[in-house]
Formats: sequence, C-alpha cells, structure tokens
Amino acid sequence: MIVAVGGLPWTGKSTLARNLAERLPGFLLDKIAVRDQLFPGGRSTASREQNDWSFEVVLTAAAWNLEATPGGVVVLDGPPLTRGRDVQALNRFASGIGQPLKVIECVCPTEIALERGRVEPVPRPASIDVRVPCREPIPDPKIVVDTTLSEDRCLALALQGLRRPDVGAQAPIGLAGRFE
Repeated sequence: MIVAVGGLPWTGKSTLARNLAERLPGFLLDKIAVRDQLFPGGRSTASREQNDWSFEVVLTAAAWNLEATPGGVVVLDGPPLTRGRDVQALNRFASGIGQPLKVIECVCPTEIALERGRVEPVPRPASIDVRVPCREPIPDPKIVVDTTLSEDRCLALALQGLRRPDVGAQAPIGLAGRFE
C-alpha cells in the first residue's frame, strides 16, 4: 500500500508521515530529504524541476521497496498534492505497480502554518506559499487530518482512516469518501 501525506507547507506532513511509518510499520520516503541529498551544498531549491525529479526518484524507490516486501507499506512525505493532476499521476503510478493508494491531507489554519515555518529549526524553501490560495484542493477520496490536534490524536485519526476501505482510497471515478 502507498500512503501519500500531502498538504501545504508546514501543515504537519512530515511529522504525521514519520509517525505513520513508525506505527504501521512502513518505509518512509521523504522527497525533501532526497532532494537535499541529490542537490547538496545549498543547491537544493524548491524549483518545480528539482521537486519533480526528486519525486521520480522517490517513486522508483517506492516501487522497489514494495516489490521487495510483499504486503509492505510505503509512506510518501513531501508531495504537497496541491494540483489535481499530482494525485491523478500518483494514482496511475500506484495502479501501475498493483498497489492501493491512500491519500492523507494535513490541514491547519494559515496563521499556524506560518508560525511553524518561522520556528522551523532548519528553514527550507517552500515551493508553495501557504498564504496564496492558488492551489487546487486535494481531490476526494482522502483522509483529512487537522494537525492542530496533538500528534497522538492526528496519528490515531490517520490510522482509523487507513483501516476503512471506503475512505482515502484512490480508485476509478465514482468511488469517493472523506474522513475528518
């Protein structure tokens, strides 16, 4: 199974993804960490080209890990999934390797996301400004987690959503679900 944790910058994606990978257990694949390794020494930017290329590397690693570990889980951290075509492409990828895809959207008020960005220990460039409402909503079906809740509560809600077959699973048009 592939679990994609998406949302705008500083909405808690990385924290939830790490906690999910530990609890499930699963392989955590972090696009930003991959990008920083591929483009070291300050050459890592949030350009669309670097992000897309890094995510291709992450998807290749996901396919390899899932093939090597039948029944395994890969948790993807890093794709904001703020364009409908991002989720469609990820759904095609998952279908192409015979894996179910569950999408989790992390949300929080803009003010909280901005404050998290200000206090982040290692500032990272953000490819999407949380203040600019230019993104497309992550399409249903998805699991929505309000990350203003405690980490334990966020994890519990995400795990509850992942256990439900009708919620968060990307599938052909016609099957939809939302869990909040």
